[in-house]
Amino acid sequence: MKIKGLIIIGAVFLLSACNSTQGGLYWGNYSDTLHNYKQEPGNTTRQRHVKSLNDIIKTSDKRGTRVPPGVLIELAVMEIESGSSENADALLNREMSLYPESRTLVLELKKRNGA
Repeated sequence: MKIKGLIIIGAVFLLSACNSTQGGLYWGNYSDTLHNYKQEPGNTTRQRHVKSLNDIIKTSDKRGTRVPPGVLIELAVMEIESGSSENADALLNREMSLYPESRTLVLELKKRNGA
């Protein structure tokens, strides 16, 4: 499925941004929950990872810092996959406004998913 390819691209985008020089960005439990979800795909690990993504967004907003790159895209894709895509368009728009370099990926996701 094409969406899996986009998830991989998004994950690479996200992981490439994970380095020690990303001062001020809150990553929460991202690495742990993503690892667990990839090792044991299932509803429980998926829900934990979605919860982690939401926590990253809320904590970043609370701290007044930018949401780390790719987090909003990943959550949008997960929402689209689960059939609850009401918020996906807003998440994708926010990613594009925070990180203009994500525009090509975001527009492709929107095109493929009618968001």
